[in-house]
Amino acid sequence: MKHISAGFAAVVLAALMLSCAAQPGADEEDAIADFIVAAELEPLDVVRLGLVKHWNFKQLNEDYIVLRVRDDHYLVEFRRRCHELNNNNIRPDKRSGSMLRAGIDTIRGCLIDRMFAIDKGQAEELEHIGKAP
Repeated sequence: MKHISAGFAAVVLAALMLSCAAQPGADEEDAIADFIVAAELEPLDVVRLGLVKHWNFKQLNEDYIVLRVRDDHYLVEFRRRCHELNNNNIRPDKRSGSMLRAGIDTIRGCLIDRMFAIDKGQAEELEHIGKAP
């Protein structure tokens, strides 16, 4: 009976290791999700862009970016992994004039799920989250 239990445990352990290996950045994604909760960030429906023509961003992973518009910072979460972000020349595909809307607008074809206003310190913390010093 112990042989079966040890074999079963080995199979379960191997499956867990494969699962973790198949999800690169899962710890980082969890850390960002925890950051959103701990900082009590409230999702925004709309970010007012005004007449800004140039966007600056820092890709955190394929699920999140920090978008900089003028001196304002926003954490943007996509509805699905956004593999298209590997090109640093992005611009929002806004459909609402001078506003960027969650659930409607996209960046590089990736639908924005949620947006959060963050300050510069929070942006810097997010840019280093999950990265060893």
